[in-house]
Amino acid sequence: MRKALNMHLKPVLFLLGVMVLSFSGCATKSLPMVSTPDRPGFPIAKDGAPACTIVTRSEPTPAARLAALEIQFHVLKITGAELPIRTDKETVSGPRILVGESDATHALGFKGADFAPQEYLIAFRPDTVILIGRDWEDTEANRKEFGRPMSCGDTMESTRQRVDYWKTVGLPERSTGEMELPGVYDDQGTCYAAYDFIERYCHVRWYGPNAVSIVLPAQKTITAQGADIRRAPALKDRDALWAGNWPFMQGQWGAVTRPEVYLFWRRLRLGGEKWAGNHTFHKKTVETMLNNPAYQAQGPGKGTQLCYTNPKLVEEVAQMARDFFDGKQNAPEGWKAIGDYFALVPDDNSKFCTCEACQTLLRSGKDMGTGQFSGGTVSNYFFSFVNAVAREVRKTHPDKYIATLAYWSYAYAPRAFDMEPNVSVAPCLHTCMYAIHKEMRENDMTLYKEWLQKTKAPIYLWNYYHHPMEPALIDKFNCFPNVMVHESASTMRMFIKDGIRGIFVCGEQDMLEGYVIAKIWDDPSLDVDVVLDEFFQRYFGAAAKPMKRFYLQIEQIATNPKNYPKPFYRRNGIDWKNVAWTQLGTAARMEQLGKLMAQAEAQAQTDVEKQRVVQWRDALWKWMVDGRAQYLTKVAEPRKK
Repeated sequence: MRKALNMHLKPVLFLLGVMVLSFSGCATKSLPMVSTPDRPGFPIAKDGAPACTIVTRSEPTPAARLAALEIQFHVLKITGAELPIRTDKETVSGPRILVGESDATHALGFKGADFAPQEYLIAFRPDTVILIGRDWEDTEANRKEFGRPMSCGDTMESTRQRVDYWKTVGLPERSTGEMELPGVYDDQGTCYAAYDFIERYCHVRWYGPNAVSIVLPAQKTITAQGADIRRAPALKDRDALWAGNWPFMQGQWGAVTRPEVYLFWRRLRLGGEKWAGNHTFHKKTVETMLNNPAYQAQGPGKGTQLCYTNPKLVEEVAQMARDFFDGKQNAPEGWKAIGDYFALVPDDNSKFCTCEACQTLLRSGKDMGTGQFSGGTVSNYFFSFVNAVAREVRKTHPDKYIATLAYWSYAYAPRAFDMEPNVSVAPCLHTCMYAIHKEMRENDMTLYKEWLQKTKAPIYLWNYYHHPMEPALIDKFNCFPNVMVHESASTMRMFIKDGIRGIFVCGEQDMLEGYVIAKIWDDPSLDVDVVLDEFFQRYFGAAAKPMKRFYLQIEQIATNPKNYPKPFYRRNGIDWKNVAWTQLGTAARMEQLGKLMAQAEAQAQTDVEKQRVVQWRDALWKWMVDGRAQYLTKVAEPRKK
């Protein structure tokens, strides 16, 4: 997709003993046998020995299977105690952790089907902890589900990656071969329950995918106690499947394997609800699925664009959507369609059909330009086609949706008509610019609020986090890090409060900002400063203070609008290449940052603290030093001549 032109877990301080936490955005339901805070704590491990047994059904769901292993592994790493895993067909004495639906949970009144999608339960009963939610079942019908996901694979099946679990977590001697992970878009409430449980009572933090980026305490005894928790993540579609593809996250994590990344996605509860929206009409589609000469675009767009006013095209696309929803055939390769959503988005060029009907609609939007990347000159034209398809589909599938993007020249809602009630729109917003670019933020907020008022269907968002890194990678220069963790958290809270259903992140932040975003998506009531305090203390230990000052100082520089004066600041963007080392990474600021990094290296004590400081140094500080040096060299070269 063409990007814009130049243009927090209030981490809970977990305590052994009583823990009673409430979460915003979580529907708490009445439960049978509500636990009481004065009940003795549930023993997980004691003095380095197992104090309970993990129980699943004999054929657990993929989510329950993974959840049981994750509890077993983390308790083993923390205490040295290996909790046995048994099935509900076996005789088990003593305290039990019931993982997923089983005969044992039925006896206590809990079934997976009684939970809403993504909802889960952590419940305390005498000698029993229950971890359960709605899970995807491995049935023939479920295996046949069609879908072209947003990320993580081209089919639903490919989102269920296979990994050698014990090899992935660093204990290859325990390997039992590969297992299938629950798909990132499959129901996996039991996994959510287990991960919440591990964070709360085992004090684990997954800041990254590999061993060095995971924080586990060293203790011999773990006890859990608290009120029952029944909740679901606040944001339903959390589509930021970070993989360390961009320099900061990649360097801060260090070396990772793909299976480690796959586990990391599950641990952060990324994925979730099935929604997808991206470009669907493009050269490959036009050449294969939609090659009828009657509705090919006239003019230079022929071969990539279509005649979006042609009734025949509307009829054929509507039938493709019906066939997808009926399970008769998947969406064409390269398209996006999943669950209740079938996406329609034009090719990423402005070579629209030149026939009179198309040009008439295009002319109707000529006054909807904004001077920004996001405008509305094509909105009347393209959304009239989306509406036409949606009307046809609603006749036979009133509970399904046509998904589309509000992007570029069709970012604004159409002026000439209202959107059909079964059109789910995802505005594309430049969130990476919000701290520093007044005009772009105001323009985004105008179109965003317009869509909130005019759209009846669920709204999703496409969030840009690609600047300044994407232009830096394209133009081969080192940008100043655009750390904006507080702004990101505030923006995400606003989106969730406004009822946004899901968010797709385009680009990668640094590892800490990505972590904070994921946690805010789960619980927007979290205090970002508490999250940050906990991270730096637990991650860097003795080097926490200078590392925190280093990070927050970068944020203060990057998010101060005064550091982007004209001519670097433009009405529709920023001159990233030249602002980086003249206005942001100045000599004085680099000297201060360098001192903080040197202090951190000197103060780090343990091997893991030293390794983490070095990884951050190389990912952020060395990137900055090299960037400034390259810039000064290029400035000096013309003078020598």
